[in-house]
Order: sequence, then C-alpha cells, then structure tokens
Amino acid sequence: MRALFHADPNEQSRTLVGAFWVLLLCAVVAWAYVRTAAVTEDAFITFRVIDNALHGYGPVWNAGERVQVYTHPLWALLLLAFSAITGNIFQTALALSLALTLICVALIARHAAGRWTAIWAILALLFSEAFVEYSSAALENALAHALVAALVVTWVHFRVETGRRAWVVALCAGLLVVTRHDFALLVGPVVISLLIRAKRSERWLALLAAALPLVVWSAFSLVYYGSLWPNSAYAKLNNGLSMAESFSAAEPYFRDLIKYDAVSALVIAAAAIRGLLQSSWRVRPLAFGLVLYALYIGSAGGDYMGGRLFSTPFVMAIAMLALNVRLRWWWNAPAWIVVTLALGLHRGWIVKDVHPHAELRMMSQHAWMYPFTGWLAETRRADFSNMPWGEQGLRARAERHQVVAKCAVGLYGFNAGPTVRVVDPLAIGDGFLSRLPSKKPSYPGHFERAFPDGYLDTVTSGQNQLHDQSLRILYEKVRLIETASLLDPARLRAIWTLNTGEDKRLAAQAVYDPNATFAPGLAKTSTDRLSCMGQLDPMLTVRLK
Repeated sequence: MRALFHADPNEQSRTLVGAFWVLLLCAVVAWAYVRTAAVTEDAFITFRVIDNALHGYGPVWNAGERVQVYTHPLWALLLLAFSAITGNIFQTALALSLALTLICVALIARHAAGRWTAIWAILALLFSEAFVEYSSAALENALAHALVAALVVTWVHFRVETGRRAWVVALCAGLLVVTRHDFALLVGPVVISLLIRAKRSERWLALLAAALPLVVWSAFSLVYYGSLWPNSAYAKLNNGLSMAESFSAAEPYFRDLIKYDAVSALVIAAAAIRGLLQSSWRVRPLAFGLVLYALYIGSAGGDYMGGRLFSTPFVMAIAMLALNVRLRWWWNAPAWIVVTLALGLHRGWIVKDVHPHAELRMMSQHAWMYPFTGWLAETRRADFSNMPWGEQGLRARAERHQVVAKCAVGLYGFNAGPTVRVVDPLAIGDGFLSRLPSKKPSYPGHFERAFPDGYLDTVTSGQNQLHDQSLRILYEKVRLIETASLLDPARLRAIWTLNTGEDKRLAAQAVYDPNATFAPGLAKTSTDRLSCMGQLDPMLTVRLK
C-alpha cells in the first residue's frame, strides 16, 4: 500500500527512459514504412470484394456469385469496417497497416530483454525485406505481425501458478487462425502446450478463447459461401501435384529468401534451432511452430510473392529472440548488430533506393508495383490508370464489358467494377475451376486451369453447356451454392455433398485435359510454367461478352 503513495523516483525515471526508446524505435520504423509503402497487386482482389460489399453486392468477387476469394477473413472484416467510415479503401489499408505495424514494433521493443536487444530487434525488422515489403502490402501481414507479437509476449509472461494471461494467449492464437487459416500450424504447438499446462478452470476458458473466433467465422463461411475454406485454398492446394512435386516447386521460393533476404532467413533459422535445443517448455512450442509452418510452405509449393509467407514466422522469431536473449554492449551486442547490418546492407534495402533490386527479381512485387501503388510515389495516380492493368479495368468499365477472361485479376477487377464478370483461369475467383486439377508444370502460386469444353459458352450464356456429364453435375452444384437463396434445401444438400468429397469424385470422373489451356480466338503459343491461357503476354485480356 505504501508504494501506491510513495513512488520510487528511480523507477519513474526508468519508465520514462524506456518509453522514450520505444517511441524512438517506433518513429524509425514509421519512417521506413511511409517511405517504402506500396500496395501489392493481390490486395486489390480483396479491395474489389470490399468495394462490392460497400455498394450493396455483398462480400463477393463477381456480383451475384458468393465466392470467398480472400484468404484473410479477419483482415478483410477490419478493412471493410474502417473503409465504410473513411470511404477510401486504398488509403485506409495503408493507414491501418501502419498502425498495426507500430503496435507490433512497440510490443517487441517494450518487452525485449534489454535496450541493446530492442535495438537489434528493430534493426533486424528494418533490414528484413519480408517485414518491410509486406507490412504495407495491404494483405493480412501487418495484422498477423501484431497478433503474433502479442502472442509471444503474453505466452512468455504466462504464469502456470496463477493462470493469468492464459485466455489472452489463446485468443491471440484464435484470431491469428481467422486472419489466415494456415497459421494454425504456426501457433498450434503453443495452444496445445497451453491447454496441457493451464489449470483446469483456465483451460476451458483458454479453449473457448482459441476456438470461438474460428467457430464463428466457419459457421458464417459455411452458410454464406458454402465452404469452410476460402476458394483460394482450393485453387492453390487442389493443384494435383504430388508432395515431391510440391517441395520441388517450393525450392526456388526458399532460395529466393536466402538470396535476397538473408536477415529474415537467418533469424528464422536461428530462433528455430535455438528453441528446439533449449529445454524450456515456453520456447520449444514456438520453435516447433516455425518448423511446421516451413514444412507447410514446402508442401504447398511455395508462392510467387517473395517473402510474403515468411514475414509472420520472421516476426515470431524476432519476438522469441528479443524476449529471451539479453544483449550487452560490451559482449555480444556488437556481433549481432554487425552481422545484421552486413546482411541487410548487402542488397541496399531502404538505404539507397525504395526499389530494392537493380537486377530482375521475378518474385519481388514491391520492386515493380511501387511506381503504380506506392504511397509516396510521384507517378501514382488516384485511379491507378498509369498501371496497365488498372487502365484496362477502367476501359472495361467505360465500354460496359460484361464477361472478361484474365489471369492478373486484382487491380483490373477493382477498376472494372461490379458490372464486369471476371473469369479467372487461376481459379482464385472461380468456385468451379478451383475444384479441377491444374496444368503441369505450374509456377508456384499460379496454378492455372484449362477451360473445359463448353465452359466459356456456359459463362457467357448463363446456360450449362459443358460437354462432360460429370463436370455438368459439378457445375450445377457449385452454381446452386453460389447463387441460390442461403437456406434453400437444395443448396444446403449441395453444400453437404461437395464438402464431403463429391467434388473430388466428379472431377476425377471427368474427361478433362488440365494442359489444354487456350485463349479464345488465339492459337496456343506457350507451355511455359507462367503462361496464361496458352500465351506469355501478361497483359492478355479476352473480352467474352
């Protein structure tokens, strides 16, 4: 009681000094964020869904078709709520991502094991391309960074004796899974360890906190979209590749991280190895999560956006090291800081130019999107008309196109507006094509589907003209789920049958050539892994109606 009325002046001084350091480090990260911020092409897929919802069409990709094209439910809901207030999706996404990024940095800096540890952690964040690029990409990364930092902080401070913070740890994990479903592998070991060690009364509360966000979202998703999983999961995981083929496809993705973002690669590896070798029950589950998630990235075939899938495990690794390793200026801090600076400066990230690479890097979206969507880019236009795909979308809107086939659908679809139905050969926005096997070989993250005989006629006419009987049945069921009244008994039966394996059975029975990709009216000219509708032209846009 005495301490409440007689505060220790030294303690107050230490608190003020600590707050000053946290604010200073946050200011440095904010400067780096604003200077380099650029929205990625894929974020405009979610932007189109939000734009449709704000204009009364519902959270859908094509108006009138209930298809969940986004992989990040919680981020989409947050962005929808704030955009409804501000009226500007682009600016809202960048501002909201900045706020979440600063929350992440403040949590790590405030709870680091010392001032020098905090300085090193912020340096590592600044020189991580994965963190800097995707904090502002307007995808789920910024939200995931803040949640995973909160998870590690609350987990490290969780006390078995009192049970305090158990439900907070579990809630952070549950919200992460709703942010992106595959984060379940990243946080699953922590949740399991928490439920084992928590007291009985706290265990049930923690279980409820972890499960409730996912249960609520899954119930909505099943009723509204007809599936527990986003359609993008079917498009990217239902690709017909064997496990060996998937790991082979993912190899360039891991190699890209090591070559261009050595800071992120080294921190993730160091945190995982250190955590697995430690006997601490607090650190090992976090390390197991890092390993499981890395294996998942390999099994999924990697991705085409360099660093995107690594940014959240990187933040977890930074938090693990920052909260458990005490660096001292006269001992180990110089070595950690020098190695981080040497690796980070090697590519000149942040220091020389906003564009990270002088050489062509296929997997860097930031390098080629910044002139069109950079927050401070002088070349950016408010309607993104200086980006070719953005200009094509505006033209489609002006010329009243009704049905268009295109592979790069994000910015195009956002600018085209709700009156243009976009057929996506990569199947992100197509609930029927996503259930068919993709062509081989495919580029990671770009698993293209061939159009079955009669499919384009079906899309343009509104009548089922598919030639194969099994595909006709599959299309009817998918279409019923997407367009019928939510509680229509026939729709509910279709939801049950497709979610219990009938979609796989019908696709397997069909006579369908996954490699018969083509663009209507054009001869097939390429079998390249990254081709679109048999062409190598990234600008290819086919007006069907």
